Amino acid sequence: MKLKQTLIAVAVALTPMAAMAGGSLDVFYVNQDLDINGGPNDDGDGFGFRGQAVLGQGVSLTALYQDADLDTANTNLQETRIGLSYDTKLQGINVGAGLESVNLNSNGLGISARGYSVNGHASIQLIDQLTGYASIGYTDVNSLDGIEYTVGARFAANKQVSVFAEYRYADMDDNTGGNLDPELGTLRVGAGYAF
Repeated sequence: MKLKQTLIAVAVALTPMAAMAGGSLDVFYVNQDLDINGGPNDDGDGFGFRGQAVLGQGVSLTALYQDADLDTANTNLQETRIGLSYDTKLQGINVGAGLESVNLNSNGLGISARGYSVNGHASIQLIDQLTGYASIGYTDVNSLDGIEYTVGARFAANKQVSVFAEYRYADMDDNTGGNLDPELGTLRVGAGYAF
């Protein structure tokens, strides 16, 4: 039920803006590895989607939802992000920055963390139809904070349809004194549609 409500909310938010100025929608398979210092390590897979609605003047509304079932803990880890991004072109390279609201939830692991993430990102066309991209960001959710790194590539089959693969690594510090210091690796492979 919560997933359905999230999907409807994101669709309602993105559809009118995308119809006015353009945007994109990605659907993807996600594989996650969770390593906790002095605690259990886990991995799992699931699905997700991500949308972008171009508002104009280089500003876009962004949204992401993903849900991975963790194998050992027999529970799921959900991540929701909604934010704004600013992008511009600088000597043939697309550069930008983003600010997102972040929610991480897992009932089985007792996680309900909310906070924010700020990032800088860049992309460059490597060859015809192939774009490489990377970002570095700082994320702070409840008592966890740390650096995130993302690298990826997208191949455009035509102006609307593309496929992509990317990897994000988050190295978080536990500020409660518990010294859990989780590390979260996220692989996403999927397809996108630009409109």
